[in-house]
Amino acid sequence: MLPRISTAIVFVTLAAASLVAKDSTPAVQVITWPATGSTVVRITLGKFKEISSVSGQRSYVSETTAENLWGKKISHLGFMLYLYDKNKVRIGDGWITLDNAVPGQTIKFQTFVHALGTPVSVDLTANSVPAELQPLAPAKKVSLTVNSVPQGATLSVDGAEVGSTPKVVQFAVGKHSLEFSKAGFSAGKFSR
Repeated sequence: MLPRISTAIVFVTLAAASLVAKDSTPAVQVITWPATGSTVVRITLGKFKEISSVSGQRSYVSETTAENLWGKKISHLGFMLYLYDKNKVRIGDGWITLDNAVPGQTIKFQTFVHALGTPVSVDLTANSVPAELQPLAPAKKVSLTVNSVPQGATLSVDGAEVGSTPKVVQFAVGKHSLEFSKAGFSAGKFSR
């Protein structure tokens, strides 16, 4: 059985254009999984090239490769593909699936994206990992939008400043401390 790569359609809204083709020079973004330790899979995305536009919504395609760098066959490995704006705020998502990839195999495919703007950066998070790769999978995280009244407060999570509200933040499972501050207002703290 040949390996199968699937990509989902991604809907995004953003304004910057660092991953969009303006000439024939490909912009390459290489993402390895897992992010630490021995690399199992390397995904390489080329520049997103506009292929159509309807009512302000644009469609892009990216020449993509997936490489099995592990010493064993990967029966099935699924990823969420997250798109970010210039402030690293998540603005879209999709998925890539790798099935029956033998050791050392490189698979070429196209990733399609529908957008109201242009992608700036992407990231992969494993969401379907076979038992033999579970020990390599990073801790699960959940994305939450943190807001405040008034908006624009400086947000710190577990003592580290992460930006201004509203802000999409990824949290690992467990307890966290959120602190809010803004000139002219009393600081706030929330722990759970």
